Amino acid sequence: MTRLLLIAAAFIVGVALVALAGLPVYVFPTVESTPAHADVILVLGPPTSQRMSAARDLVAAGVSDRILVSVPPSVYLPGTRDHEKFAACTREDPVVHCFQPDPTTTRGEARELGRLAERNGWRSAIAITMTPHIARARMIIQRCFSGTLAMHAADAPLSVGDWIYQYGYQTAGFVRAGLEPGC
Repeated sequence: MTRLLLIAAAFIVGVALVALAGLPVYVFPTVESTPAHADVILVLGPPTSQRMSAARDLVAAGVSDRILVSVPPSVYLPGTRDHEKFAACTREDPVVHCFQPDPTTTRGEARELGRLAERNGWRSAIAITMTPHIARARMIIQRCFSGTLAMHAADAPLSVGDWIYQYGYQTAGFVRAGLEPGC
């Protein structure tokens, strides 16, 4: 019985240490204050209503006049739920430019930003994503985009289960990004 209690206590302490270690990375990541101007606003996928609203608010505030939206391939399939929601991505919009990242990961999104920045002379960007993704997204984007980058969080409230999932998912993403250096 004592051995079982020790194992349980060690497990609880381990979980608590992992949770504490993740606080500055996943729960309270560094988020820059919104700059007065950015050449582009990048909405990392999926383009949730919170992220799109935050991007539109930044445009309305005069921070930028263009939004680059990463959209998963399913959005472009007529008849799907997302197709109607993001139909603006399938027609001309002077502010919104949608793209399908290749690969369909943060790395693909960062590559597209880097490619378009080079082509269009963009030197500053604001990337919008969910809070647990901020630190990893920053690391990956900075590999492909040499300009000034500000990260912006826009997400729906997360449940305890969502936070547990994000700790695991983002940690695995950091490991993968570490194994795939460069843009």
